[in-house]
Amino acid sequence: MERWIVDASVAAKWFFEEELQGQALALYRRLKDKEIEVIVPDLFYIEMASICRERIRRKMIRSHEASRIFKELIDIPLQRYSDYELSDIALENAVQFGISVYDAIYLSLAEIYVAPLVTADELLIKSCHRKFDFILPLREFGK
Repeated sequence: MERWIVDASVAAKWFFEEELQGQALALYRRLKDKEIEVIVPDLFYIEMASICRERIRRKMIRSHEASRIFKELIDIPLQRYSDYELSDIALENAVQFGISVYDAIYLSLAEIYVAPLVTADELLIKSCHRKFDFILPLREFGK
């Protein structure tokens, strides 16, 4: 089975209407149909909680909707990987490539699994342009 790394910028589109939601949902369907395995770092859940919190603050959703979304997220069969085990390589990657440690966690996970990293994070995509062939911008997913 193919393994994919997915960051929170993609998973947020599973729940919220945003640009590129169609591509994100196509990836989600492949996961639900057990065509692919998706691996995420533990940080992923904190980032998703932060996204929900920000949408509550902006009055885009209510807290009970965020709770429902988060419960659904917990039920999705994602493979979790410990941030602790990624922290040293993530720091090295963050410094070397000028990206956040958060983004470097996903990048490091993709390196370990030799798996595509699907992201909608344009800053990450631009920062790593031509440095890694395994970063797949969500806008190119399914092409």
